[in-house]
Amino acid sequence: MTTQVNSQSGLSRTSAQRLTEAVALLRQGVELLTELAADDSVGGCLRDIEFDVLADAEREIRRLESRETAVRLCMLPVLDTDGRWALQGARSFPAWLKVHDDVHEGQAKRECRQGKVLRNHLPATKTAALSGAVSEEHVTALVGVCTTEPRLAALAEPMPGMQTTTIDESGNEVTLGPSGEEYLLDHAIRFRLPHFTRLAKHFAHRADPDADERGYRDAKAREFFDIGFTLGGAQVTGFLTEEHGRTLEVALNSVMGAPAANDDRLSTQRRAQALADLSRIALDNGHTGTGASVRPHLTVTVSWTELQTQIASANLDPATEPELYDQTQRLLTLQRTPASFENSTGVLPDSLLRRIACDSEIQRIVFGPDGQILNIGRRERTIKGPLRRAVIARDRHCTYPGCFEPSSRCEVHHAVQHWAAHNGQTSVDNAALLCWHHHNHVDGTGIQMRWTDHWTFTNRNGQTIT
Repeated sequence: MTTQVNSQSGLSRTSAQRLTEAVALLRQGVELLTELAADDSVGGCLRDIEFDVLADAEREIRRLESRETAVRLCMLPVLDTDGRWALQGARSFPAWLKVHDDVHEGQAKRECRQGKVLRNHLPATKTAALSGAVSEEHVTALVGVCTTEPRLAALAEPMPGMQTTTIDESGNEVTLGPSGEEYLLDHAIRFRLPHFTRLAKHFAHRADPDADERGYRDAKAREFFDIGFTLGGAQVTGFLTEEHGRTLEVALNSVMGAPAANDDRLSTQRRAQALADLSRIALDNGHTGTGASVRPHLTVTVSWTELQTQIASANLDPATEPELYDQTQRLLTLQRTPASFENSTGVLPDSLLRRIACDSEIQRIVFGPDGQILNIGRRERTIKGPLRRAVIARDRHCTYPGCFEPSSRCEVHHAVQHWAAHNGQTSVDNAALLCWHHHNHVDGTGIQMRWTDHWTFTNRNGQTIT
């Protein structure tokens, strides 16, 4: 155990005591900063500090955070080598660190590796990180180079083209020049992070190009995409190569576009909608399979008894036969078979069923008492042909206030009276373009639409949506 003499007190202090004192001072400084950040009184809060002073302090705090992180990373290999973490039942040191620091497993593994690489392969980087010459992100980029033996060798050896040969005191010929690590560190200090990250990746590729090829093959082998249906929805999990991930990212961003007015969804929620929109675009335009355009369609399964009751109900006049009409309606409610997706045991909410049925292809299938199919009707769109083209020509894009999604990403909504719930007519006066998101929003929140010289939207409280 090392000791140091305090020149003021003359007392020797162990390394443990120095560490304890340093942590106490750090805690004291953080307490002062948090008190200032939490103070809302006049003359005592951050708002009272001049911009330049506050900006310099913010940058210095970030720099100190990077230095503190470097110190902590240096501690990890020492704790790992000590081995006493295993006495607590952990399977590995990263597993122990995950529980000890209450962090994600991936973060624990990443930091353990960074600490080992700094100690074993990047001595100059370790010194620069401790002094604050480079940031935490620069250290991460440099550690990312240390993946194969050829790359480690390139970091330790003098840079090609920057070498000089000389004779040492013993008469031996020696090669001088910056090592690969020193060359990268120089750029880390002089250039901003995006430029340096590209340089580090280029250096790694030049040192061992086969590693990138192996990494790509490994990534393709690990690629998967899965949809698991659970209560209330579907869980999506997967891993894509960077190529496929970037392709999907560009496609999603192109569909997302800029958020519409009053669209307060998170970017993750809008991205989920964009993924569904991409699927609809592929189906709507026949980009899948070998047949014609594939449209979403709704299959309504009706038992023979229920069909007869429906027919009887349709022939009743509630004005002249109110009691019989009410009884029939109650019977319909009891006998109604809830709608569901094919191969699903879940029930579709009425609002979702209405929206799907509003602009889909509908086909009637009638089953007999013993389950045999008695009749299969023709599949037809609810709004089609010249009527559909007229609505598109009039509205041109989504009619919801502030939304300009093109007609190719819209459905035709029965705007004033819904065709299923209120026997709404399928006409131009009762049809409006709504993008998939706002179609669901309007149907699910009870928004009313009315045409004057344009479509107006009113919420349940009677307020006009602008």
